Parts: sequence; C-alpha cells; structure tokens
Amino acid sequence: MKLIFAHYLASLKERGELDVVIPDLLSELGMTVFSRPSRGTKQYGVDVAAVGTIGTGERSLYLLSIKPGDLKRSTWDGGPQSMRASLNQIVDVYVQKHIPKRYSDLPIVVVLCLGGELHEGVRLDVEGYMERQSREKTTFDVWNGDRLADLLLTGVLRENALPETWRASFRKAVALVDEPDVCVTHFGQFLDDIRRACRPTRSARLTASRQIHVALWTLYVWARETGNIEAPYRCSERAMLFCWEISKDSMLGNATGSRRLRDLVVRVITVHSQIAYEFETSCITPRAELHHGLAEAVPSQAALDINLTLFDAVGRLASHGLWKWHACVNLLTGGDREEAESLRAELHTQAELLMKVIGNNPALCTPIKDNQAIDIDICCLFLNSVGYTEFVRQWVQQIASATMFAYKANSTYPCILREYRDLADHPRKGSEYRERATAGSILVPTLAAWAAITGDAGTLEALADFASGPYKHSTLQLLFPGLDTEEHVYCGSGDHGVALIEMRIERSCVKMLAVIKSECAKLAEFGALSAVQRGFWPMVISASRHHRVPVPPHFWLMGRVAGGPR
Repeated sequence: MKLIFAHYLASLKERGELDVVIPDLLSELGMTVFSRPSRGTKQYGVDVAAVGTIGTGERSLYLLSIKPGDLKRSTWDGGPQSMRASLNQIVDVYVQKHIPKRYSDLPIVVVLCLGGELHEGVRLDVEGYMERQSREKTTFDVWNGDRLADLLLTGVLRENALPETWRASFRKAVALVDEPDVCVTHFGQFLDDIRRACRPTRSARLTASRQIHVALWTLYVWARETGNIEAPYRCSERAMLFCWEISKDSMLGNATGSRRLRDLVVRVITVHSQIAYEFETSCITPRAELHHGLAEAVPSQAALDINLTLFDAVGRLASHGLWKWHACVNLLTGGDREEAESLRAELHTQAELLMKVIGNNPALCTPIKDNQAIDIDICCLFLNSVGYTEFVRQWVQQIASATMFAYKANSTYPCILREYRDLADHPRKGSEYRERATAGSILVPTLAAWAAITGDAGTLEALADFASGPYKHSTLQLLFPGLDTEEHVYCGSGDHGVALIEMRIERSCVKMLAVIKSECAKLAEFGALSAVQRGFWPMVISASRHHRVPVPPHFWLMGRVAGGPR
C-alpha cells in the first residue's frame, strides 16, 4: 500500500491535485487547517497552513510549501516559482506579518512538501539553507513522497479505519486498472465496504468521504500513467454517487463539519469532471469531425459493439455537459457573471461536440437496446437546455423513423434484452420472439415526450399510430421516483420507483405534455430527493446513467433545465 501511495503522490501535479490532498490529510490527522490553496490571493509562499501535533511532537504551526514531483536543482532555485523563492517569502513576510495572533506563540515548522524525492545533487544546498534560516521558534522539515505516504497510512487510510479486506479490494482495483470491468468490480467492493461500515456521525462521514476522495485520486493517477481512462471514468462516477450517499444527511447547515462535507462532495465531483474532460479530449474530440470517426475508433468491427459504445459515449458527454450547465447556473446565481460567461462558452463547445458526434455517426440514430433511451434522454436534456432544440427535434425524428422501420422490417430493432450473448443473437425469426423482445418500452414514450417538447406533431402522430398498431402488444411505460427511490437511487442497491404502465401516446403535443405534467404532479417524490433539495440535481441524472435507470420525467418540465443559460 505504501508503494502505491508513494507512486501516486509522485505523479500528482501541484495545482488542483497535490494541494487538494494535503489539507484533507492534515485534517484527518487531527490538525486544524486554517489556510488552503487559493487563486487570485497573495499567499507569500504558504500553500497550506495548519495547527496541531504530528506523532508525539508538540503543538506547532505548520507552514507548507508544496511542490510536485522531485525537488531538483532547477526547481530548488530556478526562478520566482522555485522552492527557495517560496521559502524566502515565508521567512521574510509570512512569519513576520501574516501569522494570526491566536497562533503567534506557537513554534513554527516550515515544511518543504514534495510529491517525490529530494535529489542528492541539491540535498546539501537545501540542508544548508534550512540551517541558516532556523531560529529559536522556527524550524524546517522535509516531507517527501515516502513521508506523505506514511502520513496517509496513519491518517485518512489508517489501519483501524481501513481493514485489510478493504485494502485488498483497493489494491486489486489499482493493479487491474487496464481491465476496466474487473477494476470497477473491485473498486465498487471497496466503496461498498466503506459505505456499510460508515457510522452515522459527521466525523465518520468526513473520514469516509476523504477515503473515497484519496482512493479515487490514486486510481486515476495510476490509470493516467498507463494512458487508460476507461476504468477511472466508471469508478469516478460511482465514487461520486457513493460519496453523496454517505454525506447527504450531514451536509446541511453552516457548521464546520457540514461545510467540510459539502466541500468534499464538490471535490469528488471535480475529480469526476476532470476525468470526464480527459475522456472527451483524448477519446472523442480527435475523431468528432470525421464521418464514422468515432465508430471506426471502437476496437471491434461488430455492429453491436459499435452501437453500445457510441450510445454510452454520448451519454457521458451529455452528463458532463449537464454538470457544467449546473455550475454555470450556480455562478449566475452567485453573481459571478464573468466566470459564468466563460463557462457558457464551454457549454456551447460541449454541445457542438456532441452534435458533431451524433451527426457523423449514423449508428446513433438506430438504438439496439430499449434502455438506450436513457442516453438519448440525457442528450436531449442537455442540448435542449443549451438552446439546440431544433437539433433535438431532428435527431428524435430520425430515431423514431429508424425504430419503427426496423421493427416492421424485423431488422435490428430496439429490444429489452440486456445480456451480450442475447443481443448478439438479436433479432431472431418469428413473431413470438419479436413480441417477447419488445414486451415493454421506455424508448417509445421517451421519443414521444421529446417530440411533444420540441413541437414535432408529425413524429408524435407517427409514434401514436405505431404504438396503437404494430407495437400495441408492448407495455409503454415511464418510471417516476417513489418513496423508496432515495434509499436506492445513488448506490443502485435495489429496484425502486413507480412505473406508469400502459401509457397512451397522444396525437397532440399539448395533450401529450399535459399527460406528463399531470403524472409528475401526482408523483411528487422527485422533489424530496436529497440531490434535488440540496441543489445537486445532476447527481440524479448521473445515477440514472450509471445504474441504467430511466431519468425521472420531472426533468422534462423543470424550468432550470428547459430554460438555462444560453
């Protein structure tokens, strides 16, 4: 475990990575962190400031200057961003002018905090500097990657908080990061163990959330080194949902612990967003402009593999887009219009990328699984939110036409089968098989809803005729949140929700929307979901995508989705 964390720490960057982990580590060691890294403010060389004791030492004020990787001659004394320049600022300015009065009597420890190691070629220079600058109340220390790994294993991931069985699951996940399915299974077991063992106290939930945060970062860094982003993407989505499940009941209010829990949830969301961004830039963007470009990148020539991969990819793109949309709304609400405008531009770039992928890959007009309606729904929500309603209308029209034609022609029509071997053998001959394979559908009602939302009366009428004619044997249904949804939605621990079955497709857009609105009003448990109440509603969409559960229809009617920043 120590080798895993030492390698992880050595691979972290300074900004947004190493400086995010260190404060959590110190907090878990029982120290009071009163200064964290920030942008736009002068910190005079101090990245993190904390008060407390480490081991058997006396209570002291720790001032950390953080540098990623190894400390070499170039990073020790190579310019204004070097370690020596930061230490000079700490000694000359921070220690003299910026220490809070309540800590002014404490001994001071200035820490050279390194993700990697102190190179031998610069060791004498560093030791000589520390000897010259040491005072009666001011001493220096070096925390290298090995020391930080020790602190991790005695702090956030200490033995009594992380039993050997948990460590085994985590080690297997890291070791098998190149085998996404196996990696996700072991990391999921690790998360399950943390969730089940977490006591219902704020401090225990803080510890559990920090463990998830550090474990996810570690897995991501190892995967980043191998150039494989698939496993960390799936693990990060699950980690975000599990972190919410653990934290949701203790994050309300202005108490210090509540604020820390909210911050941790945001940090895990940020890690997931960073991984999602890397997935997009490395796997999607280079081929988005090419006709069939993404389809050709799938490491299989089987049409089924291409179809499944592409729908999963656009679901990821749209889900990430909705998280950005959510952040943009929060910035506008908080009055930060400049940052909101920057993010608004990113939203349109994201939407344009998604539309290019859909437009250049015709397979995305021919779903083969009925529950690919989930990915289609998320894409429509995002594109409609950003203002691309006409594109949504055309895409839904194409999917509806292809779906109806494929069913009538007994071609690769959307089915309710889920196992890969069954899908590979689909479709089979015979009307009895065809009816079994389409016994129920969330896809047709979802397409009808979006035809109504976008005002496409022609497509809606065609779907109504299809549902009452060739498809009349299929139970059309929508799934709404129920009393049991909050318990299961984030961790996927069981079936939940209320199904509206034998749904009728209305021929009028107005009537279709009225039916949906009426059902949403009757089933109001959506508003009681913790993620909706606390303003983190994209968490519900991520949960739907990850656990393959239909997105609540309430999102079709929410003003903050239907009329967001454009």
